[in-house]
Amino acid sequence: MVHIKKVEIFGFKSFGFKNTTVMFEPGLVSISGPNGSGKSNILDAIIFALGENKPKMMRVDKLRSLIHDIEGNRHGPKMARSSVHFDNSDRKIPVDSDLVEITREMDDKGENNYYLNKKPTNRSQILDLLDVANAGLGQLNAVQQGTVTRISEFTSEEKRKTIEDLIGLSYFDEKKIEAIKQLDDADRRLEIALAKMGEIKKRIDELE
Repeated sequence: MVHIKKVEIFGFKSFGFKNTTVMFEPGLVSISGPNGSGKSNILDAIIFALGENKPKMMRVDKLRSLIHDIEGNRHGPKMARSSVHFDNSDRKIPVDSDLVEITREMDDKGENNYYLNKKPTNRSQILDLLDVANAGLGQLNAVQQGTVTRISEFTSEEKRKTIEDLIGLSYFDEKKIEAIKQLDDADRRLEIALAKMGEIKKRIDELE
């Protein structure tokens, strides 16, 4: 089963501009500490690395605010970086490696760079890989405060959609819709090409 082995954080929210490593063991893990000690920021750092782009999901008003001391007078480049290391020994994530490292960096201009096992990639590829393993952001793997209460108030249709997300059906539904759209586009292009061929044939016949 895919699970997080460790998270490496730099320049993200309260962690400051020093490398911080948080280790995770398989099974149930509890992180405890006084209010304001940064417990929730660990979850924020994880979902940031996995491609979350909604500031409110990480409890800020804009993504740039995720960078530590962004409005301060610190000299040098200001940036936030988070790396999530997955145990992939069962190959649930379709990468031929026992360890999958996903890294996201963001500079003070809001520009983002993604890395997969230290090689440049993009957000779309990261989301696709995680969705295949049912480890993406859409599968309720990260549950924010208040989410459980909202789920209990869901309608039957909303509950069905949530279950489909949890078991990964929504990923294949989205791929099916995308494939149908591509087929429709191909059909339209074929019709246009056939019409043009008909026009050309008509002109050739007239010339003959």
